[in-house]
Amino acid sequence: MGVMKEAARDRIVSRLKELELPTHEALTYVTLLSSPSIAASRLCQETGIPDSKIYYALEGLAKRGMVVVHRASPNTYTPVSPKEAIANLKSHLTETFNEKMRAADTLVDILMPIYEEAEKSEAAEIAYVIRGQGNIIKRMKALVESAREEITIFIAYPEVLRGLRKSLLEAKEKRKVRLNIALAEGVLQKEDPTGLGDVRLVRCTVDSLGMLISDMATLLTISSWMDGAALLTQDQNLIQVTKEYYENPSACAPVK
Repeated sequence: MGVMKEAARDRIVSRLKELELPTHEALTYVTLLSSPSIAASRLCQETGIPDSKIYYALEGLAKRGMVVVHRASPNTYTPVSPKEAIANLKSHLTETFNEKMRAADTLVDILMPIYEEAEKSEAAEIAYVIRGQGNIIKRMKALVESAREEITIFIAYPEVLRGLRKSLLEAKEKRKVRLNIALAEGVLQKEDPTGLGDVRLVRCTVDSLGMLISDMATLLTISSWMDGAALLTQDQNLIQVTKEYYENPSACAPVK
């Protein structure tokens, strides 16, 4: 094993494996550092690697620029200096990484049409029902967290505001989403709206409904909070009517 102790050798082999060097190649290179210019048969004795596999390890190291082959009878092998060998290994890792990135980009091109087709199919559905107050809050939070441009929301129940407050703040502060918030009179009496930050707050004259529009693409309407029933739709006509209701000063008035 030369001058290197087994424990030290194993630690170095482990570090080389972290750089995606196969075990046999790592062990062979480290052994050559202590016993340079030796034949494959001697390497088998030093490393315990079978004769049938040692040549694969040496070929791999040569391709990575980490050993030099001296043609003779038999061939002998010398390690490239660690500084140059690691530089060559880094170049190999970079090349491999770039190849994987190109493969990933190609995969995006393959997968996007599948995803977009599924989105079209989902958009074709007029509406579906959500049952249970907990499920309604979860879906509203998901819509808030997926929004990237604008959220318009009518909140008629204090527990809805409490359930969505954190998500609304994160949407506004972290993703710079524009918030259009309408609070019913009952909510204003029980909850402090100033905690939402510098957003537009209005008092809605009709407090029987709860609605949320995410990026003018999806509308959730709470038809009955007590019964835990809501409708989710991507119907653009309904979305536009709801947004116009929010913008109508006779329906919603600024909070003073």
